[in-house]
Amino acid sequence: MIINNSFSAPVTEAAARERAANFLTQAGYKRQPDSGGDIHFIRGSVFGALFNLNPRQWQCVINVSIIPAGNSSEIKIEAIISTDPTEKHFAESLLAAEFELLRNAIILNEIKIYDVNPLKKQIISHLSRIFWIAAALIISATVGVTAASFARVNMGIPMPGAIAIGAGFFLVPGSLFMLILRQKKD
Repeated sequence: MIINNSFSAPVTEAAARERAANFLTQAGYKRQPDSGGDIHFIRGSVFGALFNLNPRQWQCVINVSIIPAGNSSEIKIEAIISTDPTEKHFAESLLAAEFELLRNAIILNEIKIYDVNPLKKQIISHLSRIFWIAAALIISATVGVTAASFARVNMGIPMPGAIAIGAGFFLVPGSLFMLILRQKKD
């Protein structure tokens, strides 16, 4: 996923470059070789993007272009972050916060690092909901198939009736699980 941002800063190119590098280094990024006047940083890894709940471990490449305009500069930022599609919202939140802090670092020379702990809790909550929904579906399907088989084999109920019984046993536990999950979410 690619996210872009740009802003003007009332600082020289050299000051903007130094402040951006200081902020990104303190935010856990590692500087890469510059090319074409842009500065490049990377944080995390592809493996971290696949298996880590800490968004700082997701692979993120930051390219910062600084265009001088006298005693001010135009800053263009491009972030390329590798993340699971279900975590896209979290990646956008992380980068929006970091872009704002980078902006403040360049303009105000004020370095603050984004606290990812609340975001990690949201990610864990999101993934636990997905887990419980999957578990509810598996349990409901197992109960439904078992009830249909029992009705067909042991009670001699014709196939359409056994399927209806199985469907009922599938829907009731599934509905109860979904209500419980909704209560936990609220």
